[in-house]
Amino acid sequence: MLDLHIQRLALERDLLARRAPVYAGTPDLSETWHADFSGVPMVSITQFLTAPDVARLRQTCCKVNEGCSVDGRSLVIHLNTPSQAMDINEAIELLNQICLPMVESLFIEAKKPAGKSIMAALALNGPRMTSLRTLRVSAAAETGDFQIDLKRFVGTLPRNQIRSIHLSGLRSVALVAELITCQSESIEKFKVDYFVNGHEGDIAHIPCMPRLRSFVFDVADVVHLPVALITELLNSIKNKEAVEAIYMPHMQISGQSHQIVEFIELLKQFRRITQLVVRFRRLPLSVKEIVDLREVFEHLPAVCISDHFIVMLDCWAAWWPKQTAIWPSPEKITGLSVFREQIDFESLGTTANREWLRLSREQKNLWSRRIAANVVKLYFKQTA
Repeated sequence: MLDLHIQRLALERDLLARRAPVYAGTPDLSETWHADFSGVPMVSITQFLTAPDVARLRQTCCKVNEGCSVDGRSLVIHLNTPSQAMDINEAIELLNQICLPMVESLFIEAKKPAGKSIMAALALNGPRMTSLRTLRVSAAAETGDFQIDLKRFVGTLPRNQIRSIHLSGLRSVALVAELITCQSESIEKFKVDYFVNGHEGDIAHIPCMPRLRSFVFDVADVVHLPVALITELLNSIKNKEAVEAIYMPHMQISGQSHQIVEFIELLKQFRRITQLVVRFRRLPLSVKEIVDLREVFEHLPAVCISDHFIVMLDCWAAWWPKQTAIWPSPEKITGLSVFREQIDFESLGTTANREWLRLSREQKNLWSRRIAANVVKLYFKQTA
């Protein structure tokens, strides 16, 4: 079989060699690309290409699109849940028509008619999906067979190959932990939204993810999160300057005061973050420490800090009043006005004017020339 394959490749090589002068002599290759490329033996080419290469080739022309296959199976980069209903046999037949080792991203929606069938079929094909990097599952609070198939599928994937995972509609944190355990070393983007309240103790089972760049945990209700657990998880990240987002709007962090202070110091290491949203049962920081925290993230224009939450963003939050409601014109955006708006001094038992007078000249320059300037840039961007 190997000899026959080598002979076939040799014939195809000779064919391409004979066509080479034709391609070289073409005045404008772009004008005849579609016609000439249709004669290239695609089967021999695609087996040496990566999935993105194949995706670019498929966009070249319909002839190339028809020829992009391996052993008669279609090359699909992103696999979404079909909208039409199908049973398990039809789902298996569909997957048999796809070159699963080339699939890089997968989106399973339990609400779609084919969602459960596709999940059941995927549970039989986990080991074949060796290129899968992005996994999104919208479980819609499904239990029973769907949950069993999901666990089986993820459990049979090659270890530590998933880089981005988004899990929606699961009913417990324990299931989240179970699903990512074998992928924790490779996960860079982690997103979970909604699970049924009452499982906060299971958060302890969430494994550390050393390559993490984005951590989004947006649950349905406010739940308790011991500061030691989140500190361990964030502290395990190897490259903290590569982290883009830490978003936990409903995870109420609690612990002893010195632990919270240590956690805040840890957050300061994520210097290039673009989204930082955390809340506390109580933030045991002095006014000076809160001001210092804001100044560390001077590059972020949209900020709000109080005695129990920290919100720092590179864009204006949708739930905030419009910027024009706060500053009628950009000339109103000054160091003092930004200082007054971005820290809730009332909740801290003081006033912005009083604390502004306590700032050093360097700090006032920082607020006026850099922090306020970034707010002005965002102002023009939002009002453009």
